[in-house]
Amino acid sequence: RVRKRAFTSGLVVFARTESALRSMNSLFRTRKITRQYEALVCGHLEKDEGEIELPLMRDYEFPPYMRVSTEEHQRALIGLSAGDVGKKILESPKESLTRYVVEGREEVEGKEVTRVTLTSVSGRTHQLNVHC
Repeated sequence: RVRKRAFTSGLVVFARTESALRSMNSLFRTRKITRQYEALVCGHLEKDEGEIELPLMRDYEFPPYMRVSTEEHQRALIGLSAGDVGKKILESPKESLTRYVVEGREEVEGKEVTRVTLTSVSGRTHQLNVHC
């Protein structure tokens, strides 16, 4: 499992006034601000850009992580109660969409990697970690 926090840098935005805070919150809530991330993924991707559209669900084996939802994973939850695994684990899978653009294909320590810019369109918890 890869964690975004391992080697990340970023930008933190602060509001100096209540009015500015309300405006910023509105921009994020209405998705008028696009957050992009740069990542290295294993192997060389064939396409220069694309979309990853895979539903996400809570990972019942490794909570609180998320995983791609498959029929097999959904079947594993049949018959379980919230008391068995917790209420959040039994939530329905959530649709999620990530867009990527290849910035370059490289080698790191003798292994092929692709540098991509990622845009989380749906903004789900741990979406970029699961999709990449």
